[in-house]
This record gives sequence, C-alpha cells and structure tokens, in this order.
Amino acid sequence: MSLESRPSDTFTKDNLLIGFSVVEFTPTGGTPVQLGILSGEELQKEVETLTLERGDSGTLTVDRELISKIEVTMQLEVFNFRADIAELIFGSTSGVVVSADAAAAVSDDPFTIPDTGAEAERSFVGLSNGDIDESTFGGSSVTCATITDEAVGTGDGTLGDASGDYSLDFKPLLVADVSAITVAGVTYTPIAVAAAASGNEVEVVVGTGSTSGDLQFFVGGSAVNVTGAILATYTPSHAFANLTDYVVDPTLGRIRMLNVNGTTDALKGGQRMLADYSYNRRATTNLKPFTNTQVDGSCTIKHLTDIGVNFIWTVPSATILITDDALTFGAEEFGTATLALNINDAGGSDRFGTMELASETEANA
Repeated sequence: MSLESRPSDTFTKDNLLIGFSVVEFTPTGGTPVQLGILSGEELQKEVETLTLERGDSGTLTVDRELISKIEVTMQLEVFNFRADIAELIFGSTSGVVVSADAAAAVSDDPFTIPDTGAEAERSFVGLSNGDIDESTFGGSSVTCATITDEAVGTGDGTLGDASGDYSLDFKPLLVADVSAITVAGVTYTPIAVAAAASGNEVEVVVGTGSTSGDLQFFVGGSAVNVTGAILATYTPSHAFANLTDYVVDPTLGRIRMLNVNGTTDALKGGQRMLADYSYNRRATTNLKPFTNTQVDGSCTIKHLTDIGVNFIWTVPSATILITDDALTFGAEEFGTATLALNINDAGGSDRFGTMELASETEANA
C-alpha cells in the first residue's frame, strides 16, 4: 500500500511529443522557404561547463558548476529537393531561373575532337545541350576555335630557316587565318610561301595537306634560324557541312566529326571546335553547388500534430549550414538530405526566440 494516494493521470496523456515539426526558414532579405516533409528531426545541444571543485575533505567535490557555452542546433532530414531547398542542401548561391524556350539559340558551344588517333572520327562528343533542332546545323554552324598563343616551340638558334622546322599544331586554310606569330616577343608577319621580301616574316604553309602549318622564318628576305619562345595565334577557317564533315545526335546532344587525322583532312584529334545551333530549352533553376556554405536568416518551427504537445517556436536568428553527411542516391528509398539549423543567440530579452506551447487538449479547444 502506498504512503499516500497516487494522483490520477490527468495531464500526461495530453502532453506527449510525437511527429515532426513544420520548419520555415527565411534567409536574410529573402522569402520564406518551407522545408517540406521531414524524415528526421533532432534538437541537439552542445554544452560546456565551468566546474568549481574542492578537496579539503580529502575527496574532490563540486561546489558549483556553471554552463559556459551552449550551442543549439536543429538537425533536419529533408525529403524535398525543390530548387529553393536545394540551394540550402547544396550550399549554392541564389539559383538563376532559366525560362523554357522551344528554339533557344546557342552560339560558339565549345567541344574538343577526341585525340584518339584513328578513333577520333568515330567518337561522339557531348555538346552542352540535348534535344537539338538538327535543322539549325548548316552553313557555318561548326567552325574551328581560335588557338591563342600556342607554344609552337623554343628556338635554340639552329632551326627555323627550313620549312617544317617548326609547325603549328593544326592546319590553317589561309595565311589570313594566322593573326600573330612572335619569337621571343618579336613579331613576324605571316606571309605566303615564296613571298618573303623584307623585315621579319614567316612563311606559312596552308591548306589541308600534310605540311599545312609548317613555318619558315625570314629576315630581310633571307631564311634564318630563330632563338626564343615561338607563340602563334590563329583561327583555321575551314568550312564544314552536316552529314559530310560531321553528324549530330540531336536527342542526346552529341556531335561526331567525320574527317579527322587523315593526310588531307582539315582537322586533327585534340582540336577545339565551336558549334552554333538551337535546342528545346526546358525551364530550370541553375545552381552553383558549394559556393555558399551557410545562409543566415530567421526561422519558425511549428509542431502541429493531432496528438500530444503543440508548439510554435519563433527564432529571430538562425543559420543553415551544410554538413558532412553523405547524400545517398538509390532506387529503393527516397533520397534525404541533412540540414543543420543553428539556433543563434540574437541578444535582447528573446535571445533564442519565443515558444508558444499547448497541450493536446488546449490545442484542440
């Protein structure tokens, strides 16, 4: 028999804690972001203490213990990867909204021909976009990119007076394709073969033959050897036709150059190219992951379950930090991401915010 009558349980059943909260985070100067359905929620408290110990009785005892540091963090597991939440998950700066366009034009989309020997002309390479309108390929849609300050070689004073002692990596079609050649910073004027007459000049073999790009240096009309770093800037002006010089995979957004590395082919493996075309652009939000690893703001945590305690916690200062938790992709379960929501000390009388709390009975009154 108990010492006194036990109290009836009139309150406990109304004050149980179950379920997840609804969390709404508002970046400073931004709009509120509701983090959606949660799969995990944990309020973590990191505490450090100061302890006053005494040993005058022979045994250490604690006279006083004070909390010297408290860090409050709400660890959240979220299902929702909507763009504004993905910005927080992936630590991105504000996403750039791109509108849909069924005929979005692309200019100078760069790609590189595979440097794989005989396989170069059998390999598709990816363009930046898929769902391409193949009919927009034609004319000057595919061109050679400019090669800037190509390191042709370093003259040692024993070479340069014979054509082919030094050569460009790729084949210019015209002398005008070569805009600049310097040796140790001294400019040599590109000219046609057998045209040397005066000053610093360099004869350039052009066309699609095996010797295209060979150089021969002249000073005052006489062939000379050169000393110093040889740099060249040029833009091959060859023309390419769809289905003759290249083929396009419009669905996946890939291109394959057909005539590469042959003795009389205009192109070589490893050459940088440019493509102009139109494609069906879908509406997207473009993020820049891990360029903004924390976001300051405020938050409201609302626990609004049908059973047990309800509360609304208004937090004036909060920071979302990316964590080192892995983001696992899989087909068997929905993916979840972890967000660390730090509850900061805002100062004043409401340092960590205010919490309105009601029991089950009060909440449903």
